[in-house]
Amino acid sequence: MQAAFTHRSNVENAILAALSEREYEHLRPHLEPIDLPSGENLFDCDGGAVRYVYFPLDAVIYLFTTLEDGATIETGIIGSEGLLGISAVLGVRTISSQALVLSQRKALRIRTEILKREFDSGGNLHNLILRFFHALYVQVAQTAACNRHHNMECRLSRWLLLMHDRNMSDDLRVTQEFVSEMLGTRRPYITTAAGVLQKEKIIECGRGHIRILDRQALEDWCCECYEVMQEEFNYRVY
Repeated sequence: MQAAFTHRSNVENAILAALSEREYEHLRPHLEPIDLPSGENLFDCDGGAVRYVYFPLDAVIYLFTTLEDGATIETGIIGSEGLLGISAVLGVRTISSQALVLSQRKALRIRTEILKREFDSGGNLHNLILRFFHALYVQVAQTAACNRHHNMECRLSRWLLLMHDRNMSDDLRVTQEFVSEMLGTRRPYITTAAGVLQKEKIIECGRGHIRILDRQALEDWCCECYEVMQEEFNYRVY
């Protein structure tokens, strides 16, 4: 096991950073820094108990559901604003969705039973986790509405903005094939939508990556769904 963080200034996760010094120091010995390998599925949906809860630092974790026919669909994206494994903290020890690490980045993990004990004791950590749970619920609900009612250019713009916020880079290392799987659509539709945005010089598509060229233009192109999601995190969580 790697040594735990020793300085408050090292905390890059918004929930942990919002704790008081006393609350954080109480939790700190149980936090284990870990490198999350790109492409790892943290939840395999095998019916086993969730052993760890993860606080991403610069990692981006993608939540999705796989249907019986193998089709996949996005359910949410988590970065340094939140935590992965919130259902276990609330008392549900197994999880039905899957969580994919999009790039090899860092996180802090803690054993589920320890965090649940701290959560059950109340205090600021309890409130922060509940606020994040509400914000994540809004993200999931708005994603479902967006996927059902908005055109592909809007859906792609919303997805790129959410990724850009959490990726901390203009260059997103994703393929159009992956984006099509997560948005639950066929590859040609993503190619066409990306082509429209690229023609407007908003993004640049390359082999295995998409680069954000004009963030403001991407926001202007997007539907209202992105703003609804971000308001929950910006004004109600921390």
